[in-house]
Amino acid sequence: MSELKQNSCDVLEAIARRHSVREFRPEPVSDETLLALLEAAHQAPSAMNHQPWEFVLVRRPETKAALARATSGRNAQVVQTAGASVVCLASLRQADALADRVEAQLRAGQAPPEREALVKRLREDETYRQMLVLPNTYIAVANLLLAATKFGLATLWMTGFDGEQVKAAVGAPAADYLFAGVVAVGHPAEGWQQPARNRRPLEEIYSFERFGEK
Repeated sequence: MSELKQNSCDVLEAIARRHSVREFRPEPVSDETLLALLEAAHQAPSAMNHQPWEFVLVRRPETKAALARATSGRNAQVVQTAGASVVCLASLRQADALADRVEAQLRAGQAPPEREALVKRLREDETYRQMLVLPNTYIAVANLLLAATKFGLATLWMTGFDGEQVKAAVGAPAADYLFAGVVAVGHPAEGWQQPARNRRPLEEIYSFERFGEK
């Protein structure tokens, strides 16, 4: 029998129920559950389908301690007490792989000549490369957070880390990956209560047709 336990909620309910939890019980999270979360992350859209996300699952005390040394304050406590942490990485190698794919299409006459400019940017423009892989990885992280809610798990997405230290802690090649945060995953501490969500009024965040018009 599968140990995955899903709550009966659709995607809009999962969005509404997702909250950042900062106090966890140190109960483990199974491989099966973690892989289900990563499968949800892996279904995210990405520009030109380059899929730059990669993840390192952290559960051993010594690796948790190494992550804790890369941050401070409550984040350090969270990564050591949550059942698991997911180190989220954006792969610059996938920008290179996309350039290879477009070049092959150009040689085969399957892409217009103006695509040569894209290949040049993918190869040489470091700012463009970073702005390509990071936002697409964040979309995958959002999928992971919502899937955890579906399975009745609590999460906290944290970015206040020294990214280079994090990459060193999990053995990620520093030059090939960008740090995209750490997601703590587990069971909320006893007595934790979901606080009221504080969001700007909806009418403040949208316009129709032209900025500022309702």
